[in-house]
Amino acid sequence: MRIGIPSMPVELCEKIYICKEMNFNHIEIGIDSKEDFNLVYENLHKIKEQNISIGIHLPLEINTCENIQDIQNSWISFIMDLHEWKKVLDVKYYNMHLGYGFKNKVLNNKKKYLNNSIIFFKRLLNLIDNTDIYIENVYSKLGEIISIGNCYEDFKYLFENINDDRFRFCYDTGHDLINPSDYLLLSNYTKLIHVSDNNGKEDLHLGLGKGIFPLEKLSKLFSLESLEYIILEMDKKYFESTKKIINKTLLKKKN
Repeated sequence: MRIGIPSMPVELCEKIYICKEMNFNHIEIGIDSKEDFNLVYENLHKIKEQNISIGIHLPLEINTCENIQDIQNSWISFIMDLHEWKKVLDVKYYNMHLGYGFKNKVLNNKKKYLNNSIIFFKRLLNLIDNTDIYIENVYSKLGEIISIGNCYEDFKYLFENINDDRFRFCYDTGHDLINPSDYLLLSNYTKLIHVSDNNGKEDLHLGLGKGIFPLEKLSKLFSLESLEYIILEMDKKYFESTKKIINKTLLKKKN
């Protein structure tokens, strides 16, 4: 299991230093364009020196549920352009959200949007080899445009219809506090956990113990056999205290 932190490309030098000081060995980098990889490449020697593995969080704007074929094609092409960097950087996975749609249309026929996602991911998995794709739970506040992937049933449907070991689940603790659902039922699919805390209303990215997240839940999460990566998705001022909580939980698990 690898424990790491998130980073935008412009922060990468600082985050690599934090990894060295705090013994983290993984970084999930938020990428918005192909040009962002130039900043990653500039720091590649430092990443390799410290044996840091890399995951990529794809842009939030990507909509796998897209109805319009030409737009879906453009998102596939965009990801494949980014994928050209995969071998150079040894990217372990791409993490992404499912997407979004107009509230009335989604609520009237959600399965149509999920079927669009199934088509999207099957196409992507056929084009990408040796790299995992993780889909992350989100929250939705039911505005005019709403997020898809804010309940267990959405992911259950996708995993029932896409049979590929590279297609797995990212559980975000903070998002689940805002839009709770039975995500532990996806334990066999969970490879990545984004850890953060909040007040149940806003995605504040607090450290563990600073909000309403029940710490006793950690032992169950960290016991998942499929789990490979933990990301401390929070302000850097919480890294040290949260790492202590995680290490204490992992130590109890061993004993």
